[in-house]
Amino acid sequence: MTLKSKEIEAIYRSKVAKKYDLPISHFFGKYKKLAFNDSSLKNGDRVLVFCCGTGLDFSHILRKIGKNGKIIGVDFSSEMLNKAKEKIKKNKWDNIELIQADVTKFQYKIDKKFDVGVCTLGMSIIPEYKSAYYNLVSYVKKQGEIIIGDMQLASGWRARLNPLSIFLAKRYGGSYKGHQNSLELCNIMKKELRGVKKKEFFFNSYFYCIGKIK
Repeated sequence: MTLKSKEIEAIYRSKVAKKYDLPISHFFGKYKKLAFNDSSLKNGDRVLVFCCGTGLDFSHILRKIGKNGKIIGVDFSSEMLNKAKEKIKKNKWDNIELIQADVTKFQYKIDKKFDVGVCTLGMSIIPEYKSAYYNLVSYVKKQGEIIIGDMQLASGWRARLNPLSIFLAKRYGGSYKGHQNSLELCNIMKKELRGVKKKEFFFNSYFYCIGKIK
């Protein structure tokens, strides 16, 4: 059963934000790093990050885009963004802007579109994930890149582990339907983007999918 938006918001107003970094970094940090290393991110790129949370993706992105690049991070949770602000201050990152907003309805005035759009561990917990995805795509330029990393339903013999991965993700708003939505999102990317590549990890329960806008 997929949680409703208000239930997701309640989760991220709880203690989850305070204790988010350690388990997420432990389980997914290396996979996130692999995704950004596998991307076309380069020095000076402007990057829009949906569901940026506590900013766990920022260091990986900054290694690629450098001080000449720019990150706009968007998240609905003030608690998660406060943790991101702490990272920004601690690391003296001066090229990151944080915005509190619902990514399904996010609006931002820009002179030119972003080079890359990113969302990791976010789409699978958003009931209106297609709205969030297409909103992200709308802000990225033609030939720009979309990077999605998330939980999914595993297949084959690994499907036996789905109940465990869903159970572990439930604390963060994960669900069977959300994991299933990820498979649909990858199919959408393969149909609508160019040069899509998908890689799977953690018994195929986590993936990243990267493609360019036609």
